Amino acid sequence: MRFISKSKPTTRRGFLAATALLAGTLLFTSCLNDIESPELPPAAYVSIFQGATDAPAMDIFANQNRVNQQPVQYTQVLPYSAYYPGRRDFRFSAFNSATSLLEKDLVLEADSVYSIFVAPEATGIDAILVKDIWEEPTAEKAQLRFVHLSPDAGKVYLQAVGTSTPLVTESSVKSVSGFEELTPGNIILTVKSSTTDEVLIQTGTLALKGNRVYTLVLRGLKAEASGEKKLDVQLITNFVNY
Repeated sequence: MRFISKSKPTTRRGFLAATALLAGTLLFTSCLNDIESPELPPAAYVSIFQGATDAPAMDIFANQNRVNQQPVQYTQVLPYSAYYPGRRDFRFSAFNSATSLLEKDLVLEADSVYSIFVAPEATGIDAILVKDIWEEPTAEKAQLRFVHLSPDAGKVYLQAVGTSTPLVTESSVKSVSGFEELTPGNIILTVKSSTTDEVLIQTGTLALKGNRVYTLVLRGLKAEASGEKKLDVQLITNFVNY
């Protein structure tokens, strides 16, 4: 399932302001109509989620520039930040290590928004680059996508409790759905096996709000009964239209 935006995409200037707010940075703009704000240099905006269960705390580099200030732990998210567009050599290594867990060339386009999902592999980790495309957020709708990062959960589908039509069908490991619009309010989501219809995990009551764009991540291991590596879901807020 792939979603293509039919509305005007969020402007680069507007997106930069919003992501700066989400990251806890105050962005001041002039109120004087006769003063033009400076033109921003070309940039792509990238968020990184660490979803590899067995990976150590890591450093992440783009063309030799470290992009994290603190070691990135399992389940942590680096919020959207500006990157130079073009081919970027992303390197993932254990914290303070000179050796690499993974090196991958990723191409970033100017004025585009991306997420990188660090995913588990049988022999290490992988990095999945996805272009984030959503409708212009409104108060009447929330938007949600589903990311499957559990290596032993098999194919799954996502369904809201009390409904008969899945929100996402046939999701396999390392797949990322498109953003789907939902009515804001309280919702309980269930991840079920596509093969057996077994309920693998169910969220608590989620209060989805309008003007928000969300990602729900399935992570961890079905084989683990407890601890931080057990199968779980995590809700991430990608964007708030203030």
